[in-house]
Amino acid sequence: MDYEKKILICQDSLEGIFTAVYDGWKWSVRGKQIEITTCQPEYPQLFSSCMEIPPDTEKAAKVARSVRRKLGGNTYEAVCYAASSLHPDRGTAVFYVLWKALSQGKCDGRIMEDLSDPAVNLVSSLQVKVWHEIHRFYGFLRFRELGGRVLYARINPQNDILEFLAPHFADRFPNENWMIYDQGRNKVLAHPRGGECTVYRETGPENETGEQMWETDEYEDLWKAFCRYITIPERKNPELQRQFVPLKFRSNMTEF
Repeated sequence: MDYEKKILICQDSLEGIFTAVYDGWKWSVRGKQIEITTCQPEYPQLFSSCMEIPPDTEKAAKVARSVRRKLGGNTYEAVCYAASSLHPDRGTAVFYVLWKALSQGKCDGRIMEDLSDPAVNLVSSLQVKVWHEIHRFYGFLRFRELGGRVLYARINPQNDILEFLAPHFADRFPNENWMIYDQGRNKVLAHPRGGECTVYRETGPENETGEQMWETDEYEDLWKAFCRYITIPERKNPELQRQFVPLKFRSNMTEF
């Protein structure tokens, strides 16, 4: 075993991590330890070398195809959700889960059942956390109408889940022009009427002064009025309400 560690620094995205998995494979075959991170290490490490890994769509697609074909949809979903979390060790954990399942000609489709393995355990726990956030946004996301009849929603998710929202809302609004803006990551998920979803990075639907481009419409006013009228003041329970609708979601919810 070669105890030199290769630290692969990749883009903070699913494509970036999958590209690092692809490039890290050849180093791991040579016996080197692999660490995948999305930021420069704060301190230098002994017996290690850093390497910048630019995102590569083709390499990432090869990793995705191999995981789906050899390990199945459940494992693919697990590593995708884990790679989209904020945990600093997510890239390394994803790499070693795939390495354990696929190295040396293996094809272990039940790898995610081995929770005694630290990498598998971490990927599994991150999958659950990301899954919960995705499903909360299914209910908490609120669209507003921009000029030109485009539906617009703004979110600030903890994890990088924008792409995972696409199938749900494309199925719900197939004949609408809509977009969802991840404000913290400055990227947009756009859906043209009758078309496919596309993610645009480093862009947002706000002008240079930060002024929002929408105007309050009658449906928004009706929704606010409905929420006021169904409220029973004597039965207000703020603590219980925070359990069902945490404060971090409310800044982009019309009724709040």
